[in-house]
Amino acid sequence: MPETAPVHTLLINMDFGALMVPSAMVAEVLPVDVIYDADNPRHWMLGRIHWRALSISVISFERLVTDLRPTRDSYSRVVVFYPLPGHRRDDYFGILTTRDPRSMLVSEDLAMCALPDQVTGRFIASAVEVRGRVATIPDVDALATAIY
Repeated sequence: MPETAPVHTLLINMDFGALMVPSAMVAEVLPVDVIYDADNPRHWMLGRIHWRALSISVISFERLVTDLRPTRDSYSRVVVFYPLPGHRRDDYFGILTTRDPRSMLVSEDLAMCALPDQVTGRFIASAVEVRGRVATIPDVDALATAIY
């Protein structure tokens, strides 16, 4: 059986647990400065930030998958994601997180587990146990339909 190459991931802290993504999806992690209100009826759209020469959307993944309101304090960060496949090169977006993400090299099979009780699965591909806690893996295609 061929050996699986390790994958560099980020564990992004959320109020409901953690979101696990390949680190190659992330462009930058920023302290939260000002999130400008957006005229958007979607309850999970927090607003926009100025990043580099762009104005990018910031979403609450918590609001996409739970009824929780995201915590925002001096430890909060915006994780800026590269555009998802099939979208314009300048379609970056951000996700509000409760803390700095943690880097993790995944080189073994992770045990699949159930989603936390308050999480709905619409934007979740799967959940795994990582270091004693549940990490959800986003469904990138579903996320793209919501964001774009």
